[in-house]
Amino acid sequence: MFSHPAPEPHEPTGPSATAPGEPALDARWRAATAGWRPSSIRSADAGRVWAWVRHCWEGVVALPGGPEDAAAPERPGAGGRVDDLMTVAALFVLQERFLAVAAGEPAPAEAPDPRRDGAPLGDDEVLAVVRRTWELDPGQEGTEEFAAELAGFLQDHLDELAEEIRERLVDRRGPTQVFAELWSLEHVDELEPADQDEVPPFPLSTDDIAWIVSGVPGPEKHTAWVWLTR
Repeated sequence: MFSHPAPEPHEPTGPSATAPGEPALDARWRAATAGWRPSSIRSADAGRVWAWVRHCWEGVVALPGGPEDAAAPERPGAGGRVDDLMTVAALFVLQERFLAVAAGEPAPAEAPDPRRDGAPLGDDEVLAVVRRTWELDPGQEGTEEFAAELAGFLQDHLDELAEEIRERLVDRRGPTQVFAELWSLEHVDELEPADQDEVPPFPLSTDDIAWIVSGVPGPEKHTAWVWLTR
């Protein structure tokens, strides 16, 4: 229907095996992450990034009733799998922007189209997401102009979702924990080595959080903190 490039072949192993979490959410996680290519991880430690994404994803999608409710297939919106997938995509945007700022670079201004990294979004699913907010001219469907407009709206939606998730994570977990976990994605050397192979990467221990936040300060840490807590 649209002229978006077809996804490139990807490795058969997905992130689920390297990002364990709440067992009741495993099926939702696999459905939301199947098809993502390793190139979606712009970091030297892809496994750690996937572990962080799952850790934060669970904090965003888990429902008050507990794991049983969170695992229920019926959820509001244009398909629960699409909502879960977009949350994963938004977390990638958040971590990429944070790490850019922490490296002294400007945060990417535009959220990428998640389909470029293999996110399995069908045409009807993309339309459902976009039409929650914007009206599209059905008479233009099938044209290159329509495909470009649709991709732009999807990226705008992802940009807003990433900002919303940043606020929700900071509100639920506190800026100190969120900052320390994001910072650790590129600064594993600031963690206690003895703990790295004995427990899951996330959540960070209280000692690791304190070490990162209270350790040697620097302009990069200050800039990243201001960006995260703005």
